Amino acid sequence: MTRIGGAGREPRKSMWAGETAVAGGVAVALLSLALLHVMGSGTLDPLTRTLSDYVFLPGGYTLLGLAGIALATASFVLSRGLRRGALPDAGPPAALLVSVAVALVLVGVFPTHDPRTTAGLVSTVHRAAGGWVLVMVPVAGWMVARRARSAPAWRAAAPAVAWCSGVAAVLCALFLLSLLPIVIGTSPGFPLLGGVQRVLYAVVMLVLVVTARATRLAVEHAPAPAALPSGVELRGAA
Repeated sequence: MTRIGGAGREPRKSMWAGETAVAGGVAVALLSLALLHVMGSGTLDPLTRTLSDYVFLPGGYTLLGLAGIALATASFVLSRGLRRGALPDAGPPAALLVSVAVALVLVGVFPTHDPRTTAGLVSTVHRAAGGWVLVMVPVAGWMVARRARSAPAWRAAAPAVAWCSGVAAVLCALFLLSLLPIVIGTSPGFPLLGGVQRVLYAVVMLVLVVTARATRLAVEHAPAPAALPSGVELRGAA
């Protein structure tokens, strides 16, 4: 039995440390990619070569894998946070973020093929998983923004999540369309393919960070449980 005393005592506000975890995952991914660009300076043109091509640099597989695991962790933590923040019908966007986390692990584990060779099963898994990430993060963000409009604790952050998700969706469409000549024919594709991909990944990571911030604010602004009057006893508590 536990006795709670002190009339007017304010109940503690809920906190969510997931925003720090998401931001940390994004920071680790950015640092890993930055190191890859330094290592590939003078060898790989970032405007024409995709991030996957850096796997062939010494240490490239490890750094790309680290970036994938870091973003996978951020996506998984965020999926849990949506429920913690009581987002209405949080199940669908949370499930998409879990699938994104799995896809990011696959992207890191299964590398792309050497441009001088033919694509195989490993490279196909890499491409499919990478495409899933680029498509589903904007979709999950849009779903969060749509649901946020009907929840008072989420409503203020809905426009920012919606805008970031919309920009990511447009860039994703442009990037996927630029891949069609490569997939269908023998054309090398859009000459600035690498540049578009980098901007797209930056916006995708921004979607994760902005959604994490919205989640943290929703947890903090959720109605706190009413304070118990002085001397009230809670039976059954250890």
